[in-house]
Amino acid sequence: MSQARKILIADPDLEAVRPLSRALRQKGYQVHYAPDGSRALEVSVLRHPDLVLIDEGCKLIDARTFINILRTNPRTDDVAVVVTAEQLDADRMRGLRDGYLRKPLNLDEVLSRIEHVLRRSDAAKDLRGDAKELEGNLGQLGIADLLQILSMNKRTGKMTLSRPGEAGEINVLEGRPVNAKLGRVEGEKALFRLLGWSEGSFAFVQGSPSARERIHRSMDDALLEGMRQNDEVARLTPQLPARLTRVQLDPSADLSGDQHPVTSEVVELLRMPRALADVVDLAPSSDLDVLGVLSTLLQKGVARVVEGDSDEGQGPLLGPAEIHALRTRLLRGRGATKVAVSKVFICASAAQGMRSFLVQLPGLKAVAAEPAAVRSGFGTLGRFEVSEAFWVDFCVLPASEAARPLWRPFSAGAIGALVLDVGPDALRIASFLAFDLRVPLAVLGPSLPPSLVRAPAGVFITSEGLLEALRGLLLQALHAPRVYEPESERESETLSL
Repeated sequence: MSQARKILIADPDLEAVRPLSRALRQKGYQVHYAPDGSRALEVSVLRHPDLVLIDEGCKLIDARTFINILRTNPRTDDVAVVVTAEQLDADRMRGLRDGYLRKPLNLDEVLSRIEHVLRRSDAAKDLRGDAKELEGNLGQLGIADLLQILSMNKRTGKMTLSRPGEAGEINVLEGRPVNAKLGRVEGEKALFRLLGWSEGSFAFVQGSPSARERIHRSMDDALLEGMRQNDEVARLTPQLPARLTRVQLDPSADLSGDQHPVTSEVVELLRMPRALADVVDLAPSSDLDVLGVLSTLLQKGVARVVEGDSDEGQGPLLGPAEIHALRTRLLRGRGATKVAVSKVFICASAAQGMRSFLVQLPGLKAVAAEPAAVRSGFGTLGRFEVSEAFWVDFCVLPASEAARPLWRPFSAGAIGALVLDVGPDALRIASFLAFDLRVPLAVLGPSLPPSLVRAPAGVFITSEGLLEALRGLLLQALHAPRVYEPESERESETLSL
């Protein structure tokens, strides 16, 4: 039988914490009490609790001093400390390693925080031993917690992070972040974005980082700055157009005079129409600085939204009702998630057709300047964000019969296919998707190939361009038969490229 976890409550008001103490004991915790900071320090040294709940108003030794003393003592530096207070100053509390709770205390909130902190402590103990790998779910252990653990143990290696359709990595050297990558973005810019992830999976593998050093901050400094910038970005984003909205400089704008370096970066990018998301990605400066400049330029009329360009990815591809219906369909029987990711397959007989697709679809975010899937004919070409809650990944399958065993498992999550030409390779893949997986097809061309006429989920031809073809395909997917689903989520994760 495992030993009971020890919780120390340090609070001058015994009557206020007595109900919490009883509840914790009923949950199986061993509870100790201290009326002031001095007694709490004594109990911490003698009893070595797993976690301390200390009131900010403790006498003799205040909460901050108490934490500093524990951290400088090798015997107690691993004791988790959560500060409780009636009045919380977010900036002052931000630097607390184990967080804080507002009083009066809510039992469910306290239990949730205790479980979270203890999970993190267990992960830290694993790394202090001989463990060279660590993996798990971001819903249970957040990225900031993971990085603090790596910092405390001065670990060197690479942490990979993934969520549906997206993957990133963070490289650490002796507990300090040296680089991060997420899509087209690298360095601090990528690290700060990754800190905003609240779902997905992680895996840390020990070893010398091969990435070039692009981050020059301590771990604590990087975490504090990243969380600050994410808070500011969250406040600024609602004031800006949607991510796929194209913006450009107003031709009549007066740009004479000296400009701030970040303003110069953004102005140069806006000399041609670009999606707001592309401007943020391509500008070297932080997301916060770039969005701040964009907001100012739009407010002053120096930059403007591109109007009347319906074929250039303006706003959402579908209305809110259609997006909600597609999300409901995709997520049926699965856990709740903020973003639903589906697959649309590109059927083309040559690499040139894939390259043309990458250039011609406005708003598409290619996985690389020349995706590996273009050369190999297998994998993911890029992503299109229909809305913040619904994304489409564009994928390709190898046409050779030898690769047929890969078709079905890699097609998990498919909701349709765009047929770019009627060559034999393109039609072979299109027939499989239409008749085996029963997904709808959109054929870009003047006529419908006879072999696809009786596609069970429907097929239509269009000459209106890729954007309209995609729009029609997604609408048809709302009424298509149930598509193939993997036997398990692990199978889908393993075969997604």
